[in-house]
Parts: sequence; structure tokens; C-alpha cells
Amino acid sequence: MESQLPCVLVLSGKSASDKEIVKSLKENASLKLADDVKMLTFLQSEMERQSEKDEFDTHTYMTSLTTTCFGRLLLWSPRLPSTQDVVSLNFSEIPIGSVCIADVQSKGRGRSQNVWESPKGGLLFSFTIQMEDGRVVPLVQYVVCLAVTEAIKDLSLRNPTLVASQTNMPWPVDTSMPSWNHGQNIAGVFRKNCNCVARGEKI
Repeated sequence: MESQLPCVLVLSGKSASDKEIVKSLKENASLKLADDVKMLTFLQSEMERQSEKDEFDTHTYMTSLTTTCFGRLLLWSPRLPSTQDVVSLNFSEIPIGSVCIADVQSKGRGRSQNVWESPKGGLLFSFTIQMEDGRVVPLVQYVVCLAVTEAIKDLSLRNPTLVASQTNMPWPVDTSMPSWNHGQNIAGVFRKNCNCVARGEKI
């Protein structure tokens, strides 16, 4: 029954030009999911309800964002099969640097075609980048994994209630913390290449 419910996707942008892009995406019905998944698309400005306590706060995200490119176009959903589906199926439609975030994933991606169900409480996201040299693409997952590790360490220094004195990276794509849940992974990175003719064969 739940699989028949449409996914809700809320679009927002940081600047006036970003907001024009999301408005165009909605008006042109440009975005899609897998054939069997229905989707309802809204602009953030159309959403009148207050965010739930355990829901991603798009307003705080946008007001805190200081980047010049990355993350300025946001696609958020309370529930998606996979954020990776959104960015890979719409790679030609959304700008480079777009981020898709979901509160819950029912078919998240993993290595060896593993499928993950991710409940509320995690940070579930996918983003688009573009690279001209395909040889450096595999390094992206390591850089992201390292960034996650450094962010956890930084948060633990700022918040004494967090215990993250030792955060490890069991290569190639995972982050673990021995003091959390018997050293199980706390983060994983999955990379997918999208070759796009419209973007000059860049990866």
C-alpha cells in the first residue's frame, strides 16, 4: 500500500536565479523518478506547514549555506525510494551542485547491489558534481568519506555529549566509530557515474 503513495519532492533555491530554476523545473514537470513511482512536486514557497521536529529543516539549511555553487538548489522529500534515483535520473535537468535529501529511504543504494532501508534520524543525501578527468572520479568517494569523518570530529569537539574521539574510515567508502554501536559503520558513500552528452561527455 505504501509503495502506491506518491513521493513528495519539495524544491528550493538559495538565490533569485536558483529559485527561477526550481520554478522552471516544477512548471515544466521536468523531474522524474522510476516508472513505477509517482511524484508530486512543490516549491518550498508553496509549503505552508511547519516542519516536524524530526524532519529536515530546509529554512535552516538555506540560511546557513555559504557556498557559491554546491547545494544551492535543494530537492527534499520526507520519503523517497532513493536520493540517488533522483539525481541520476534527472542529471541532465538539474544544475551541477544540486543536492537531494530525504528523511527516509526505502531503497537506498549500497555496494554489490545491496538495498538499504534507512529510517528517520540519519542524513540521507545525494549530490551532483561534474569532472572532466575520469581518472579522478574514484577519489571523490574517499574525499567525501574523509569530509564526513572530519565533520564528526569537529562536532564532537563542539559538543561534549558526543563521544567521537576516534573515527575510522574502513576503506573504501565507510566511516565507523568504535564508541558507537560496537564499532558499526555510521556512514557510507556510494558513487555513480552519469555520462551526459548534453554536458559535453563530462562525467
